[in-house]
Amino acid sequence: MSSLAGGYASAFAALRDDSARGSAVPEIGGFADAQLIALARESHSQAFELLYSQYRSRVYTFLLRMVGDVDLADDLTQDIFTKAFKALPTFGAEHRILSWLYRVANNAAIDGIRRRKRLVWLRLPSVMGTRDEPEAADPHGQVPEREHLQGVLRTLPPENAAALLLHALEGYSYKEIAEIQSCSMTAVRSRIARARAAFRDTYPVS
Repeated sequence: MSSLAGGYASAFAALRDDSARGSAVPEIGGFADAQLIALARESHSQAFELLYSQYRSRVYTFLLRMVGDVDLADDLTQDIFTKAFKALPTFGAEHRILSWLYRVANNAAIDGIRRRKRLVWLRLPSVMGTRDEPEAADPHGQVPEREHLQGVLRTLPPENAAALLLHALEGYSYKEIAEIQSCSMTAVRSRIARARAAFRDTYPVS
């Protein structure tokens, strides 16, 4: 996929965390999924503790960006990891745990948004400097610009917003997002294209 172009490219960088791109390779000091799955056969609770510590922050940050509500994001995170605790013994050696977590998180966030019948997005000033601030390192970020970006995200259908976040912030391919969102690659292309168009309209190419 070509990168965001023109005047809105640098603006969208305020939401990008290049240090937390989605990958089957664990973070330094982390455990590969195959190791966690193998460990689960010997010690389910120990494997889950490692899984939780390794992936909780990324799942929570994704949910917070999606639902814009600290308490709801926390509740959804706990629900998702409760499901992960139950599902861990069923995972095969080739299972990609983070992709599975994002699939569950994607569905939970969209369901939560639809239940409220409107999109409610994160307003960064309400969480900056607290334990609830997303941990994404952002050398480009300025609060007014981030608020503007969140305003654009607020206009998107939740499926489009989730696809864009998974691609731009977590580095997932169209094929991987199609698996996470249980849709076709054509649908993913359309969702991301429409989300990018919203940013293009806001940040015109000079």
